[in-house]
Order: sequence, then structure tokens, then C-alpha cells
Amino acid sequence: MKLPLSIKTGLNWVIASLYLFGRYPGKWLGLALAYVVLFLMLPTVMPSLLSLVLMMFWPVFLALAMGLLREAAAGRDTGLRELFEQIKPNFGRLLSMGGACLVYGTLVGFLTGDELQRLTDLLQQTGPEAMMPDLTPLLLKVMLLLVPLLMATWFAPMLIAYQGHSLLNALGQSLWASWRFMIPLGAAWLVLTLMLTAVMLLVGGLVALVSLLSSALGTLIMSLALLGCMLSVTSLMLAIQYFSYRGVFEAAAVQAGE
Repeated sequence: MKLPLSIKTGLNWVIASLYLFGRYPGKWLGLALAYVVLFLMLPTVMPSLLSLVLMMFWPVFLALAMGLLREAAAGRDTGLRELFEQIKPNFGRLLSMGGACLVYGTLVGFLTGDELQRLTDLLQQTGPEAMMPDLTPLLLKVMLLLVPLLMATWFAPMLIAYQGHSLLNALGQSLWASWRFMIPLGAAWLVLTLMLTAVMLLVGGLVALVSLLSSALGTLIMSLALLGCMLSVTSLMLAIQYFSYRGVFEAAAVQAGE
């Protein structure tokens, strides 16, 4: 039985992610916090060379995170040390993947650097209104350049860590699978975005009411809400990444009798 390439498949991945999040909310929020701190916050304050070294470990983190999600979904309580032993034979390939992502990211920066600098200069000279006509094309260009990277790395860490694929084979299979399952993946991302939007609208209304009584309290609630939303979305994104991998590759392996 073939895995359906439908919107319903993407919705099922979201539902499974929400269910798993509901079972272990503290655990997944902690995992999301580690992700945000390590790969979004620290690189902005660390020296450039250390930031690059840290980013090379991004696929290793993802592989361990996917292992934790797999064990939790199966009802097993497996520690990080045991999971690390499982991926240890493919540790070098995961680091190579991190290096390849850095090279591609550097290329994107090179292709968009002049435009970004021009927009920065325009912002300093005239203000944000003047840069808006040029901002949209730049954002579209960056998105078009980064989408292939996202597609190539969506499944690749798991294929390398737990199935022993080579770097090029894992990137190629991930790119092809992301393209083939674009409809369910797009549906899952759309639902996640709509959920975030709805929560932010509700929080915005609450903060507006609280701010009428105390602007400081309103600011505090908004800051906490933003952090909570960021961590929740990150944890759900990781869970969707795992369930989509399981649905695409593990289902195929079962059908093949492996």
C-alpha cells in the first residue's frame, strides 16, 4: 500500500506531533530551548570561527533529536548516551553535512550580500519606507536559494545517522522525497503557521487588554508569549520532521520487507 501523497497525510503528521507534544510537553520544550539557544542565539554572540564550528554540529543535534522522538513515540525511555552510540559510526558524515550546509549558506550570503548591504545603507539614510520596494525581491531571492537547502536537509540527518547513507546519497534522497511529498509537507507547514498565527492573535488581544492596566506587565506577558510560541513551534517542527521521515522512509522500508 503506497503512502498517499495527500493533504490528509500532512494533517496526520501534525496530529501525531501534537499528541506526542501533549504527552511530554516539558521534555520537548526543553529540546526546543536547546535548539534555539545553540543554533539561533549563540551564533549571534560568539566569534565567527566558533559559530561556524558550532553550526557544523547542527546535523548531529538533529539526529539525536529525531532519535529521542523515535524512542518516545515507541514508548521507550532511551538516554542520549545510547542514542549517541547508535549514530557514532556515522558521526563524521553528519559533520560533513554540517560543513556542506555552511558552504551553501556562505554561497547564499555571497549572492545576496550586495543587495543586503544596499538595503542597509538605504535604511540608514532614508528609513524603512524607502527600502520596502527592494525588500520583497530580496526576500524572495533568499527564499528561493534556501528552499533547496531545506529540502535536501529535511530527511538527510536521519538517513545518515540511522540508515548509514553516504552524504551525497542522503542529500539527494531527501531532496527527491521532499519534492515528491511536497503536498503533505506543505500542508503540515501551513497548519503549523496557521496555529501560530491564531495563538499570536489571541495573545495580542490579551496583551492589549493587560496593557490598559499596566504597560510593563503587558510587555512582560508579550515577551513570555513570544518565547513560548517560539519553543512550541520549534518542538512541533522537529516532531513533524520525525513523523514525516517515519512516514516516507520507514513505511517504504516496511513495504520492501526490510
